[in-house]
Amino acid sequence: MRRYLVLMALPAVMLCSCAAKSTQPDTVPECYTTDIEITAGGREYSATMHKSEEGWEYEFSAPESVNGLKLSKNTDSFTAEIEKLQLTDELQNLSESSPARLIADALDMCRSGKGITAEIKDGKTVNKGVVGGADFTVTFDDSLPCSMEIGGEIAVTFHDFRAE
Repeated sequence: MRRYLVLMALPAVMLCSCAAKSTQPDTVPECYTTDIEITAGGREYSATMHKSEEGWEYEFSAPESVNGLKLSKNTDSFTAEIEKLQLTDELQNLSESSPARLIADALDMCRSGKGITAEIKDGKTVNKGVVGGADFTVTFDDSLPCSMEIGGEIAVTFHDFRAE
């Protein structure tokens, strides 16, 4: 009798194992644009982030105190610009703990897959890694990033993520 129960249960076990989702990390394209909401240091920010082959750029729309501020980075420098004021400096002088840099670097790690592990949580892929000495997670829904958390101090929500 026990033998028949095992034989009857075997197809059900096989069907369940075939339905398991892969834990391969999801990736992001090399070039993209997305609207983001960032919570860092007790403040909330809204921006559009653009990533190209040359680097990245954030253009902030909220809060009002940073409305119109653009932060950008290319291979050897970074620039902060608001209205007619512009500051460009060497990349080494951009703080490694800058939320803008951490967010972009975490997404770059997701693009390359280097240093990334993944798990399935509530039906979504969660990529995990370490950026700037802080643990981070990026949650993907339908293969698109929908949220990020860095070091328990920076939270990001992605809206309208689109490849270019």
